[in-house]
Amino acid sequence: MAPKSSVEERSTMFQLRLTAYENSVKLIKAEMAAHVKNHTTAATNNKKLGVKLGTIGRLESYEALKDVFTKVSGAISEVAEARTVLLGDGMNNGGAKLLKRLDDTSSGVIKPSKALLADRAKKVKIVEKEVKNFDSLKNKAGKAASADIKKQISEASKKGLDPPTESPEHAAEVAIAAVEMPESLLDARETLANTDKVVDETSLHYEERRIVDMQLFIEDFVRREIAWHARAIEMLSPLIAETRKVDAKGAVGSFNNRLERVSITEKDEVLNEAEKTKRESMAAGDESSDAKGDAEEAASASS
Repeated sequence: MAPKSSVEERSTMFQLRLTAYENSVKLIKAEMAAHVKNHTTAATNNKKLGVKLGTIGRLESYEALKDVFTKVSGAISEVAEARTVLLGDGMNNGGAKLLKRLDDTSSGVIKPSKALLADRAKKVKIVEKEVKNFDSLKNKAGKAASADIKKQISEASKKGLDPPTESPEHAAEVAIAAVEMPESLLDARETLANTDKVVDETSLHYEERRIVDMQLFIEDFVRREIAWHARAIEMLSPLIAETRKVDAKGAVGSFNNRLERVSITEKDEVLNEAEKTKRESMAAGDESSDAKGDAEEAASASS
C-alpha cells in the first residue's frame, strides 16, 4: 500500500530519491571507469614485466635461477591476462560489463522514471490551467450575478420600490455554484489521477529494481576483484617455494667450476702456444744450419 500522504508528497519523494540515485550512479560510473582503466594499464605493464623477466631468465647462467625467472615470467603474464579478462575495459572484458550494468540501471530505471515524472508534471500544469479557467468562469458568473442584483436594487430605489430580498453576495455565491465544471477539467483530473497511480506503482518498482541492480553490480564487482587476486595467489604463491629452492652456495660452486674450466683452458692455450713457438724456432734453426753447411761445402770445392 502507498504511504498515507498526499499524491504530491509521494511524487516529490520519488523525485528526490530518483535524483539521489542518478547522482550516485554517475559518481560510481566515473570512478569505476577510472578503476577499470587503471586495471587495464596495470595489466599491460605486468605483461611487459613478464616479458622482461623472461628475457632476463634466458640470459641467466645458473640453471636453477633461470628456471625461476621463466616460471615467474609465465605466472605474471598469466595473472595479467586474467586481470584483463576479469576487469579490463575491452568489449568482452569484465570491466566493460561492470560499466554496462550501470548503463542498464540508468536506461532501465532512471530514464523511464524521469520521463514518467516529467509527464506527470505536464499533466499537473494542464490541471492547474483548467482550474484557473474554471475559477475565471465562476468569478465572471459571480460578478455578473452580483452586478445584476446591485442594478435591481438601484432601480428599485429610484422607483421607490422594495429592493430585491437577495443580496449581491448571495446572488454571486449562487451563480458561482451554478457554474458547471468543464469537461476539459474533469478529463485533465482523471488523466492526472491515472498518472499518479502509475507513479505510485512505478516508485515501488523502482525502489526494488534499484536495490537489485546495485546488489548485482556490487556482487559482480567484488567477485571479479576476488577472482583476479585469487588467480594471482594461485599462480604466484608456489613460486615462493621455488625461489627458496635456489641454492646460492650451489651457484658459487657452479661458478667456481666454470672459472676453473676457463683457467685450465687458458693454461692449455698458453702451453700450446709456447710449444708451437718452440717448434717454429727449432725449425728456423735447422734451416740456418743447413744453409751454413752448404756454404762451407761450396767454399771447399772452389779451393
